[in-house]
Amino acid sequence: MECLEQLLKVIVISELRYVEGAINTKAPLMRIFMEQCAIERSNFILNVWHVALKQNQKTTLSDLYNWHNQLYGKDYLHMQIGLNLNIDVLDRKALEICRFMLQMNLPDELTAILTEQSIKIETSLLALVQIRSLSEN
Repeated sequence: MECLEQLLKVIVISELRYVEGAINTKAPLMRIFMEQCAIERSNFILNVWHVALKQNQKTTLSDLYNWHNQLYGKDYLHMQIGLNLNIDVLDRKALEICRFMLQMNLPDELTAILTEQSIKIETSLLALVQIRSLSEN
């Protein structure tokens, strides 16, 4: 599932950019929005772990930790990859991959997760435009 791996990489960087955005913004509405988007991206990653990657297999905490290190790296709070990437670009790329994957013959649970994530990404892209316009005025 190369597409799923690519999607997870984009979502991880997006999640980190949202966290960084929440930390660095002075606008309360933008901070709340960024925090919520970061949580949504994190939840998506965990849902993919449970539904697509571990499909009812017994897993240990060390399995999850190893996978986390694979996605985020060992020092993910100081991750520099993608820090100059725009959140809008990351979300559009994630949406593109989600839409591509939804055309595949995937298990129903994974299709449901991708559909939900696509809707959340579309919503966040629209909300980001609106919040930015409110902040400028």
